[in-house]
Amino acid sequence: MATSSKPTDIRVTVARRSVAQVAPYESEEASTSVEFSMEGDSTSEDVIGEAKAWGDRIATANYEALGVGYEITEVAVRRLQKSLPGNNESPAVAPAPAPAAPPPSGGAQEDLWRDIMNNTDKWFTNWPDQLDGDDNPSRPAYRRSTDGKGVWLTRKDAAGSANFPSWFVCPKTGKTGDALAEVGRQIRAKAGAK
Repeated sequence: MATSSKPTDIRVTVARRSVAQVAPYESEEASTSVEFSMEGDSTSEDVIGEAKAWGDRIATANYEALGVGYEITEVAVRRLQKSLPGNNESPAVAPAPAPAAPPPSGGAQEDLWRDIMNNTDKWFTNWPDQLDGDDNPSRPAYRRSTDGKGVWLTRKDAAGSANFPSWFVCPKTGKTGDALAEVGRQIRAKAGAK
């Protein structure tokens, strides 16, 4: 019986995925892979060298598909930093203002405002509807679904200031006390115009 003395072939797959930002908040991707075989008696250095050569070809193909500039060096293929058309620097996004730490309990009314921040899912936010045409200022700006308790942006304290805590930040919109005081003023103005 004759046996084959030929060593088993080595099969290698090389894949690369490249992603490039093509516009602010927009990216594109290109993926390429190739499979090749080498004789079974190839050294590991030969296999690594061939895989690297294919990897460089794949990187070049991906960059060309994405339309970005690249350069081939003795070491590898690398994308040029400023190779995309247009201004691709995204503007810095300001972080949402951190709510001020609520002071210790200041009574039942402040506890309601604190509960809005801590249990958002149990509160309805009505004031956007009041700004968009529902002119009923007697309706609370926030109403708790479990018991119907509410708080208003339209009410003022004895000094004529907004009657809600300065540390409050709307958990659904991120509006701070000053912005919400303006919302209350707008709701009052709409109701007065009727």
